[in-house]
Amino acid sequence: MALLVACLPIVTVSYFAWCYASPWGVCRRCAPGGKNHTCRACDGTGMRPRIGWQLYVYLRRLHHDGTR
Repeated sequence: MALLVACLPIVTVSYFAWCYASPWGVCRRCAPGGKNHTCRACDGTGMRPRIGWQLYVYLRRLHHDGTR
């Protein structure tokens, strides 16, 4: 249990750093075949924003709108 408590913050910070450094990931619906021009998830680009990046953008907009 102590190992989990010690490692969880490290894993979380690492994931958010990875999302900040590389916010776009491969679309799971289009992959492994490549770009699907009819994909609604990525609009045919083959790339989607990562969940961590979406969370960061949401929180940034929430803070910006709340401090106006």
